[in-house]
Amino acid sequence: MFEQFQNMLVNALTPITLISGVGLMMLCMTNRYNHSTDRIRQLIKKREDGGSFVEPALDKEIHLIFRRASYLRKAMLCLSLSAVCSGLLVATNVLSNFSSTNFVTISAIWLVLALGLIVVSTAFFCMEIGLSLHALGLAVEHLHEQNRDRTEAASHTEEKQS
Repeated sequence: MFEQFQNMLVNALTPITLISGVGLMMLCMTNRYNHSTDRIRQLIKKREDGGSFVEPALDKEIHLIFRRASYLRKAMLCLSLSAVCSGLLVATNVLSNFSSTNFVTISAIWLVLALGLIVVSTAFFCMEIGLSLHALGLAVEHLHEQNRDRTEAASHTEEKQS
């Protein structure tokens, strides 16, 4: 009886550890997703408070952040499904130990699905990070344009005063 319980525990540790790692990844992605949605709301409010409903720079930033949130949502869905597969793997292993039936094929399928979904989720997360860096580059470029415009305006003002 003790050996049976020990085998069940050993078979359950890998998927349970997998679920813990998935939970940490989910926490990170959820924080990024919440930040993205908050930022979109701020930009929409800024556009509405400005009285203009067409601002190309703001619209582009809103669109980029929305795409980022979309990638994050897909990544989180894949992680959630991976956790479900890991849970089913644990259940299959426990059932296998108690029923003395060999469910190795089913367990292997759950494990491959869980790991595959983590890989897909990581790919979506990498795409979101790449898009985030692109958006940051646009913001820095926009900042340089504003500084250049201010410098030109200041030099024109000095020329008029002279």
